[in-house]
Amino acid sequence: MGPVPIITAVPADVDLSALEADLAHDGVAVLNPAHQDSVPQLAAVVRDARAKGIENFKVVVLAHDYDPDTSLRDLGTQVGKDMKAKGEDAMTILVMSPNQVAGYSTQLSRFQIEKGQDGHTGRLALNNPPKATQDFVDVAHDATFPWTAVTVALIVFVAALAGVARSVTRRRSRAVDAARRAAVAPGGVSGTVEKNGAATAPSNE
Repeated sequence: MGPVPIITAVPADVDLSALEADLAHDGVAVLNPAHQDSVPQLAAVVRDARAKGIENFKVVVLAHDYDPDTSLRDLGTQVGKDMKAKGEDAMTILVMSPNQVAGYSTQLSRFQIEKGQDGHTGRLALNNPPKATQDFVDVAHDATFPWTAVTVALIVFVAALAGVARSVTRRRSRAVDAARRAAVAPGGVSGTVEKNGAATAPSNE
């Protein structure tokens, strides 16, 4: 049986061709009329992101939320695939709706994307797309996985396991020694013999 294909749910009311044309122009596609005037600010953030090394950064602002909210991630993934087919490799796409956000990237790690989606306070200000986008860029750019802390924790964990193993081994060894002594002591010390079922003391004769 072959692998099960991943089913995507790209929003049906989004014109992908028009959206991708907008993104190709300045890296920004605003489909929410309430935020049309934020295009210049968003374009400035896109330039800042690229200057910081987040290559080919793009922003999509949708008009409304979707159910399921994974539609935003699927949209970003589809746009990424389409643009890769056109020769664009490294890219990061931030997709926002009034209350939802998702990131797609061929450059940033999943850790960086998720930290960026949390912003500085645990939630991006999605009612202010330029600020939300800038926060995403700043946090994602600076986010690094805490490898040192993880390594230290693993070392401590392994050392603790080794200590437990040594303790268990010592207890088992002591138990085995005690059992051996208990088995040898009665016959080896008394020197008595059985006669008609009664014990007699050894003779001096």
